[in-house]
Amino acid sequence: MTPLFGVSLLLSLATGFFVIRLLLPEPAGERGSLPFQLFLGAGIGIGLSSCVYFLCMAAGITGLAPLLDGALCLFSGALAFYIRRPAKRTGGNALAGRTKNGFEKLLLTIFSVELAASCGAFFFAFLKEPHGRWDAWLIWNMHARFLARSGEAWREVFSLPMDWSHWDYPLLLPLSIVRGWKYAGAEGIYIPAALAFIFFLLTAGLLLFAVSRRQNLAGGLLAAMLLLATPFFILMGISQFADIHFSFFVLATIVLLFLPEHFPEKGFGTLILAGIAAGLAAWTKNEGLLFFLIAALVLATATAFKRGGKAAAVRSGWFLAGALPILLFVIYFKMQLAPPNDLARGFAADASGWSKLTDLGRYGTIAKAFFITGLNFTQGPVDLRIGMKLNFGAVNILLPVAWLWFMGVNRDPKNRIGVICAAAILLLMLSGYFAVYLLSPLPLDYQIATSLNRLYLQLWPSIVFLFFMMANQPENDWRYPRKSPAAAPQRTASKSSSPRRKQSLPKG
Repeated sequence: MTPLFGVSLLLSLATGFFVIRLLLPEPAGERGSLPFQLFLGAGIGIGLSSCVYFLCMAAGITGLAPLLDGALCLFSGALAFYIRRPAKRTGGNALAGRTKNGFEKLLLTIFSVELAASCGAFFFAFLKEPHGRWDAWLIWNMHARFLARSGEAWREVFSLPMDWSHWDYPLLLPLSIVRGWKYAGAEGIYIPAALAFIFFLLTAGLLLFAVSRRQNLAGGLLAAMLLLATPFFILMGISQFADIHFSFFVLATIVLLFLPEHFPEKGFGTLILAGIAAGLAAWTKNEGLLFFLIAALVLATATAFKRGGKAAAVRSGWFLAGALPILLFVIYFKMQLAPPNDLARGFAADASGWSKLTDLGRYGTIAKAFFITGLNFTQGPVDLRIGMKLNFGAVNILLPVAWLWFMGVNRDPKNRIGVICAAAILLLMLSGYFAVYLLSPLPLDYQIATSLNRLYLQLWPSIVFLFFMMANQPENDWRYPRKSPAAAPQRTASKSSSPRRKQSLPKG
């Protein structure tokens, strides 16, 4: 890995971090939020850098891309340090400068071993398959090579007769690779692998610190351990597919939609960031367009139901303000460059759409596949020779369900709107996937077997986050019994009432 590629990553990370510092409220003295900002900002910074490089390609000034990267980094840094104001402190944080207890140390040790094993798996997989697996070298890495080698004629690659390579797919990942090659001065095979590894770590780290920020370190470690214990999550990262990158931006959007309730004074900043993350999801994969529309709809509907139409318009406006600059890149790419999507072409040419809508057997086939895949997808891809069947693994959707049952439901009213939004977004995404399969012009069984498990995986980090947000936080030490929910208010009331009793005593 050349030092110049490291410079490109450093500029992206710094830019994203400054954007986070500018827009994300932080209670004074809450030091535990720094790693959360770093992991969130790193992914958003890489996504924004790909947009800058696309702008340079469109203007024919790719040689000036490093200068623009540096200017954007300095500008965002200046705004972050001279304009940003910290939000009022609203509560403690599990990471805010205290000594870890025995339970947390045990979890941290197990997590470290798990993380080291995952990193080792990446290293040995790279030695064996440095170009990744099927979709990596057929789509993402190949798109990057064509764009890097075409020079000023890069637009022509989208008219090549290669439908099997899906040239309509968005460009965040290919352009991130091309940008890395531009900095490095050569097409190193390690750069696509490095980006895959980085987003693998960023997704796990974001989940860890997002849960820790809202609960405690023990909860964050358990959530990250569950994600890293998912074999299919590691396999997709090793394979250099874009599904892990997409899962990061889905998770970032859902995490950010939790924060305005906790920071009402600066809620607009988190909504802008959520819009940026949702826009980058649309810049990563075609499914991101569906995700953006659903996230915007759910945010507007939930806000209108709770606060009224005016508040819904305001909050949706901030969300759209963050997403709009990135959506303009997506719209330009789809309208001016990308060929028609193969599914869209099939929908237009398929005269049997209505018959599929009324085919109850088709509904049953898809529903069965959704149920089986929901229990199987964490273990790996479907064996096409065997077909879809139940194959329970140690990690599946039942594990967070059991965790919620064991810990009990968190009834904090500040979490309620975030939980509702996250659950609605994830369920509507699955409903959208169901509708696509229902109307798909492609062979149904083959399409489900080769794609549904990856669609579930894209939502898996967010599903884990949702279940941990719904559950009560774990105790910091197993040696002490769980405190009953009713005990805390009583103690608080007694402490708060004692000064009033003292004030009521007569003087002298």
